[in-house]
Amino acid sequence: MRAAVRAQLPWLPPVGVVWHVEAGVDFDAVRTPRTLGLRIIATLGSECGAVICDPWTRIHYFLVAPGATGGWRLPQTVACGRATYIVVPPLGASEPSLHWTVEPSAARVHTNVDRLRRTVQHVLNTHWREDRDHHAE
Repeated sequence: MRAAVRAQLPWLPPVGVVWHVEAGVDFDAVRTPRTLGLRIIATLGSECGAVICDPWTRIHYFLVAPGATGGWRLPQTVACGRATYIVVPPLGASEPSLHWTVEPSAARVHTNVDRLRRTVQHVLNTHWREDRDHHAE
């Protein structure tokens, strides 16, 4: 199965190697802090596309369609389009190194950017309310 995905996605590095891949060609990415990213992944469920985890910087990168991050402006997130390089792990990489929290598959590589935007807004609003309510007690 992984061989089929690698054949379909030539920008994936071989096992044991990481590559710097320019966003805006095969994908754009939305960068989030790890805690926010985990909440987004849980909320999206099966609608979530591929997500890279950089455990050293505690960052998640959600892959979206190339060019899809134009106009992206949400708190605690950064749009990564052309001229941004993303470090991409090979399939099967695991913690504690750079790895896929959600591996790309033949069926799904990108998260729908509109769904991701709504989910980020929902998670941020929910998190803010929970924090506010917690501190008010």
